[in-house]
Amino acid sequence: MKPLVYLNRRVHPHHKKVFVALVFDEKNEILLRLIAQNDWIRRSEQIGHYVVPYTEHNIGLLHDLFTGIANVSTKYLNAAPELSADRVEIRSDTSFRKPLRVSQKAGQVMLMAHTVKNQNYFVVKHQYNKAIYQKLKSVKWLNWGNKTRVYFFEATRNNLKRFIEAVSEELKIVLHHQTTIIDVEILQLLMEQSYVKGQHFKSVPLPYLRYMRAKNYAQNTIEAYYYYFLRFINAYPFLNIQTIDRFDAWQINRYHDFMKETDGAGSHKIHISVNAIKLYFEKIVGTQMNLDSIVRPKKEKVLPKVWSKEEIGRILQQVDNLKHKTAIIIMYSAGLRVGEVVKLKLADINRERMQIRIEQGKGKKDRYTILGKMTLKVLDQYVKAYQPKEYLFEGQFGGKYSSTSIRNVLNKAVKRAGVTPHKGTHTLRHSFATHLLEAGTDLRYIQGLLGHNHSKTTEIYTHISNAHLRLIKSPVDELGL
Repeated sequence: MKPLVYLNRRVHPHHKKVFVALVFDEKNEILLRLIAQNDWIRRSEQIGHYVVPYTEHNIGLLHDLFTGIANVSTKYLNAAPELSADRVEIRSDTSFRKPLRVSQKAGQVMLMAHTVKNQNYFVVKHQYNKAIYQKLKSVKWLNWGNKTRVYFFEATRNNLKRFIEAVSEELKIVLHHQTTIIDVEILQLLMEQSYVKGQHFKSVPLPYLRYMRAKNYAQNTIEAYYYYFLRFINAYPFLNIQTIDRFDAWQINRYHDFMKETDGAGSHKIHISVNAIKLYFEKIVGTQMNLDSIVRPKKEKVLPKVWSKEEIGRILQQVDNLKHKTAIIIMYSAGLRVGEVVKLKLADINRERMQIRIEQGKGKKDRYTILGKMTLKVLDQYVKAYQPKEYLFEGQFGGKYSSTSIRNVLNKAVKRAGVTPHKGTHTLRHSFATHLLEAGTDLRYIQGLLGHNHSKTTEIYTHISNAHLRLIKSPVDELGL
């Protein structure tokens, strides 16, 4: 039996143009492929269906197009759409509220490269967890080492892809820091493993990822842009990527309006989203739209929050683990970002000059910052106790320590200390700069220690410091009340 395509007359809610809407079972792959081959039929996310301009000629063309494939009915061509009580058309063609569903994982595994007799393998490392063990055991092609008591497999592209596809729905996969992945298909699988891939899930087109890699974007930038663009295309579950490629600026602006309304996204998140979407349309699609008409929200002028020295002391008193305490002390005493702390190596600590070298920090710049006397004392105790080999703070299976772990430790300490949370690890950096300024350190030196490109970025701390405010007398004090 042939599928049925109903034609409805619809009026666009914005510019009031009249269209013919194609109403059919959109799970029918044959009809969808046929429509995709005809550019004159496009998906309207406002109307909620594939549409063509309303003309007798187009209605005739639709009859011809579906001849032998589907039956075209004009029985309801002029039927009005169903309306709710307040005369708002009901449809569900978009998912502006949380378009990506995060999948729940049973645990995490790390893949470490290992060479035996000139043969490369991936060893699957993980903390003991019954669910992880049972899942790995169910993958029949994995090898089990009787002596090492770990699963492993030959390190080839096909095997790695096969492993990711086999376990990523239930387990989170991370790579050891010494493993470099160049293949963008593998990178895509790893970057999208956190999300539920339902019937309408769309992956980011690979050319987008290839472009960012070719331009040597920072990994944090790639991950941020990838997420926000993935979120954007999955906000339209019933539109294919070819239809999204034909979007205009007003559709992108409407998406960001809803992003702000439904998720409460601030200007910072929307700015990143705008950058990610513009990059795709400009460099990958080569769009003809006026990209300058994509609206950027005005940035809020929000002063960063800081902790007092006393509050930081109370926080540190709540951290018993020497490794965690050392990491937090270094962050505060040197004004480091959490990502910079986990990248520190033993060679970056210069005891003679009392400096810490930050290699390829934000903006891919090297810089030096200060090493405090008390910091060095705690650091020496830590190195003697833990004996790190490469990175100053190493994970359970080697490599860099997890920045998420440091954040969690700090958040728990802040809660126990009864201190206002603010923004966790970055508050330590803000506090470092503010306390230096209040102690009389020249703003230009603070700029260099923080690694800011522009002095205006550092000048924000002059608005936080209360050292000069304490010198100002309020006029009410002169009233003699």
